[in-house]
Amino acid sequence: MTKKISTKLVDKVMYSNYLVKAVENCKQAVKALGDGAYNAAAVSAVHAAISAADAYCVSGLSKRCSSSNHEDTAELIETTMFSNKTIVSKKFMSIIRIKNMAEYEERLVKQKEAEKAVQEAEGLLALVKKDLKEE
Repeated sequence: MTKKISTKLVDKVMYSNYLVKAVENCKQAVKALGDGAYNAAAVSAVHAAISAADAYCVSGLSKRCSSSNHEDTAELIETTMFSNKTIVSKKFMSIIRIKNMAEYEERLVKQKEAEKAVQEAEGLLALVKKDLKEE
């Protein structure tokens, strides 16, 4: 039995708005990292990844995941026909793993954690752009 993933239909042309959000959040993540604002860098990297995933799914499927479980988003990515879908899905989940810690836990994000999140967000965004032919 196939798992039912909660989705929202979105006009395919709207993928570009999600891509703009991803690019803007990624730029802010890089800037925050350079400023030593590691928490802001990690949070912006996470939101860049979420918007990049939405752009990917909207472009490929005319829908985005509406579930609060980000693993569902990774599974939805895998249903697209893009060539890098498995890598995109794995990179997305790698970035998402820092989300709860960066946004909700009492501890602060360490420099190395922020650097990794930003680097992975940049890599994810590059792959998404490549598959969407937005290079």
